[in-house]
Amino acid sequence: MFKKLLAAVGVGGAEVETELFTPGTQPGGVIEGVVRVRGGQVPQRIDRIAVELVTRVEHEYEDGETHRDTGFGAHDVYGGFDLAPGAFHEFRFGARAHLETPITFFDGQVLPGTFVALRTVLAVSGAVDATDSDPIGVGALPAQHVLLDAVRRHGFGLRSADVEHGRLHNTPQQLPFFQEIEFGPSHHFPRLSQLEVSFVPAEHGMSVVFEADKRGGLFTEGRDVYDNLWVEYASLPHVDWVGEVGHRIGRLAGH
Repeated sequence: MFKKLLAAVGVGGAEVETELFTPGTQPGGVIEGVVRVRGGQVPQRIDRIAVELVTRVEHEYEDGETHRDTGFGAHDVYGGFDLAPGAFHEFRFGARAHLETPITFFDGQVLPGTFVALRTVLAVSGAVDATDSDPIGVGALPAQHVLLDAVRRHGFGLRSADVEHGRLHNTPQQLPFFQEIEFGPSHHFPRLSQLEVSFVPAEHGMSVVFEADKRGGLFTEGRDVYDNLWVEYASLPHVDWVGEVGHRIGRLAGH
């Protein structure tokens, strides 16, 4: 009975460990690995084994902000079974990353400020769930790479990225958060103090949201300005994206 009580609070209970065969992926890509489960000191009922991606999301309030690790895109690996003491099981899986998964790499460099991991959850009946977490790299989609490179070619220097709770208007967003990739000012657009780019990928295209901090003039106050662009994946090789992005940013700057 004492061992059962300990297992109920996670001491001497079932253990879970995950090995990833794909340490990196892209939004919409498949993550493959194996979940290893070992029984503890007493028999336990495993209700479910699942994997999900986790990212750190910023929540803003009137008196400040906080960050929470938020799971999304859960994928069931195996259903319920009885786990005997000391028993060992392995479960292979292939889980598709959500298309709106935040990216952590662009052009071979890490995007500072964004964290993504794969979390494994072993749901144990009547006890504390066992978990395992493994960081994973998420590279930019071709369309994301092209648009970010176009921004950079207009003189904006990449600063950082974060994930914010909320919704972007006029986009097909499904998740309750979005990523902002921040660039510093460009001498080509002196009226903009910074530029932020957000992507909302879908199956056949993606929304690109530009948000810029526009400096005030002699008779005007500074303010945030926005623009929204839809990119069809099929049209990617056929459009002058440097020119199109420059035109969009120019409109934000009031050129």
